[in-house]
Amino acid sequence: MEEAKKKFLIVVTHGPEDIDRTYAPLFMASIAASMELDTSVFYMIKGPLLLSKSWQEEARKKGDNPFIRFFDLAKENGVKMYVCVQSLKDMCHMREDEIVDGVEIVGGSTLIDLTMEAERSLFF
Repeated sequence: MEEAKKKFLIVVTHGPEDIDRTYAPLFMASIAASMELDTSVFYMIKGPLLLSKSWQEEARKKGDNPFIRFFDLAKENGVKMYVCVQSLKDMCHMREDEIVDGVEIVGGSTLIDLTMEAERSLFF
């Protein structure tokens, strides 16, 4: 019987307004995934702004952007991405259809579930 992977959770609360604080969470997520941890990133507060299709398209047009590079790397490494629907709508004033593909839109209670299941959690 195969042993279940340990779970690792990273929570991102900052958005484009504080872009330098958004690189490390995704870099750490990629490292954790490469260590064969079941890794999840949960975006809340201003974090959902980073998942906007229009923001990511603009960032890609401008060229080398560490957030975009680490976001793509994390997805390639199998990191699961979640966004809090309450933060998305109430704090960031966004619609669900504005979020990039590959991100699961969930309620705040999912953060509690993920935290309870995770072996370790990091908050940024």
